[in-house]
Amino acid sequence: MIHSGLIVAMDDVSNILYDGALAIDQGRIVALAPSGELTEQYTGRKTINACHQAVLPGLINTHHHFLQNFLKGAPDHIPFPDWIDHISAPRIVLAVQDYLAGEYGLQYHATRLGCIEALKSGTTCILNMEWATPPEVIGVYEAMGIRAIHTLTLTDNDEWQRPGMLLPPEVAYELAEQLRIRCQESAGDRVTFRYGPACENSTTPGLLRQVRELANQNGIGIHLHIAESKYGWDNIHRLHGKTPVRYLHDLGLLGPDVLGAHLIWLADDDIGILQETGTTVSYNPECHMKLALGISPVVKMLAAGIPVSLGTDSPAVNDNMDLFEAARVGAFLQKLSMSDPTVVPAYQALEMATIGGARALGMADEIGSLEIGKKADVILIDLTGAHLRPVNNIVNNLVYSASAPSDVKTVIIDGRVVVEDHTLVGWDEQAVLAEAEEFAFRRFEQAGLERPRYYRTKLRTGANEKR
Repeated sequence: MIHSGLIVAMDDVSNILYDGALAIDQGRIVALAPSGELTEQYTGRKTINACHQAVLPGLINTHHHFLQNFLKGAPDHIPFPDWIDHISAPRIVLAVQDYLAGEYGLQYHATRLGCIEALKSGTTCILNMEWATPPEVIGVYEAMGIRAIHTLTLTDNDEWQRPGMLLPPEVAYELAEQLRIRCQESAGDRVTFRYGPACENSTTPGLLRQVRELANQNGIGIHLHIAESKYGWDNIHRLHGKTPVRYLHDLGLLGPDVLGAHLIWLADDDIGILQETGTTVSYNPECHMKLALGISPVVKMLAAGIPVSLGTDSPAVNDNMDLFEAARVGAFLQKLSMSDPTVVPAYQALEMATIGGARALGMADEIGSLEIGKKADVILIDLTGAHLRPVNNIVNNLVYSASAPSDVKTVIIDGRVVVEDHTLVGWDEQAVLAEAEEFAFRRFEQAGLERPRYYRTKLRTGANEKR
């Protein structure tokens, strides 16, 4: 039982209860009403007094790469193609080669690190798109308690001319099948699987057709980067005389089971194709800004009825998982690009981080809002900080003033408390972080990859290294 909270339900009627209560049983919401009514009807085995706290559905992050959590503070002074070549690709090569050698430590520690940051930022559901992840990684999501859509990156075109970056096709498809089966066994269906063709440029038409066939055969969704950069748009247009969206549509890939990340370089006809096919979108504004990729036409897509969700992308191109910040920045960017302060108001921005994410993932019947019968994915936000007061409009205050890592106090997934009073339940957080840092430090050094001078780790390799 959660009582005395300011409940922002994010439901179809924009329900807000200023002294509300929520009853949860067997992982689902069984009642939602004013506190006075509900406390008379229910007695909780565990009771949370949410006074001076906002109660929201858990935040949903629809595009991320946990492996790149080791790249916080990555260089921001190089063009996008060079960033891929020098920053991202070497770590991908390492992950692929480690997988082929049966060494899974890098993905294991990256996933634990990513889950901790996501949970403590109020993200209860995340799509994690990764290269060469063994099925054992699914157990990490389960142990940490997060809801995850694990997506295996598939590619067969060495666009960046990096030997060792591609899994052999037979290995990749076998791994995808292993992950699909492992996710089907996940308790409470909390971890699901998607096929992840990397993007239109790093995959051949044959791979894209094969992915569509597998998706249809197994009833599995697809996630990929689409029209992310001018560089990629130019390449597809040069090779095929089409936009990336038209190219993918003509191959038969697009559909309501496809979630595309970015979708920046779009023509009006492309928006029509997305609308007609039911393809959904993950908007990652901070990545778009940091890499100067462009501005996604979100206002036009929303007007066309296309489900638009919110993603942070990886810390290598954003540096945090704060979805309140992403909602704020994303709204501001659209207002600026349209020269219109009325577009993407705060409620619509918050929708993209909650029920919009659920719609984009095809999960709106289960998560994304606080409604009777839905899974109890709930977060509580502390409203006592000076940066949030006075609360003149709870939704505006959350979107424009809140900081997820500092303000999210409690996180509940499937009715189970996984973060309580800002503390991860059942884990020694500092020990997990130190283990991850130490492993990354050693592994990158062994591989000859550049690493920072300072990692907060027990490892010392010289006088200039610090604990």
